[in-house]
Amino acid sequence: MQNTLKLHNDKGFLMIEVILTIAIIAIGLFAVMSLTTVVIKGNTQSKNVTTAITLAQDKMEYFKGIDYGNISGTSTFYTEALIQKNIPGTDTTYYLNTLVQNDIPGTNTKTVTVDVYWNPGTSTSNHKLTLQTIFAK
Repeated sequence: MQNTLKLHNDKGFLMIEVILTIAIIAIGLFAVMSLTTVVIKGNTQSKNVTTAITLAQDKMEYFKGIDYGNISGTSTFYTEALIQKNIPGTDTTYYLNTLVQNDIPGTNTKTVTVDVYWNPGTSTSNHKLTLQTIFAK
């Protein structure tokens, strides 16, 4: 009965097995590294959007806190100059642009639009957030 054939060699691994194992591990590590890069970029974008929302909401709260007659705009519309904000702890520059339109959409109303841009900070930037509200007399 000692003449039975052995199906496996018990002396060690073949070189092809070692190479395949290394290749599988490398592919798995590459996938994890790629996922990590995507997550980091997503977190940065989320932080920028959250900061932009906070800045725009602060500006809207300013308008809510003042009298209707003091909301700037004596002609058809009024555009506030871009305000540059450097937020401590970030390397991003934010630009606020406020547009106040009188008698839009109706008489005795003012439409306030707050745009926030961040790097590169131009109106054609893909990094833009807009909040809009209507105040009535």
